[in-house]
Amino acid sequence: MKRFIAGLALVVALGGCSQVDALAPVGGAAIADMRYAVNEVLLEKNIDILVAPVCSGEGLELRCTGETVNSETITAASTSEDESTFELVVGTATIYSGDVQSVLDRNGTVGAP
Repeated sequence: MKRFIAGLALVVALGGCSQVDALAPVGGAAIADMRYAVNEVLLEKNIDILVAPVCSGEGLELRCTGETVNSETITAASTSEDESTFELVVGTATIYSGDVQSVLDRNGTVGAP
């Protein structure tokens, strides 16, 4: 029984690590919305994430970077000054280029307030 409890505690602790990595950073609504949209597109495309994308910057300098389990770089960049559109590249392949809000809408994701 002690082994079971210890094993269960280990599983919970390790599972919590990935959840902590996926928490949105404190910042403005646009940065949070883009991060949510990036994660939604990665899920839609069944891309396994090793390091959840972390976003920083604003306007055309807004960027998110992460890594797949296959060691490919995940890069998202704002393509508009108002941060309403972005391009998402995994490795060398562009997997999405378009509107942030349309990704959030089709996935039922509520963006930042």
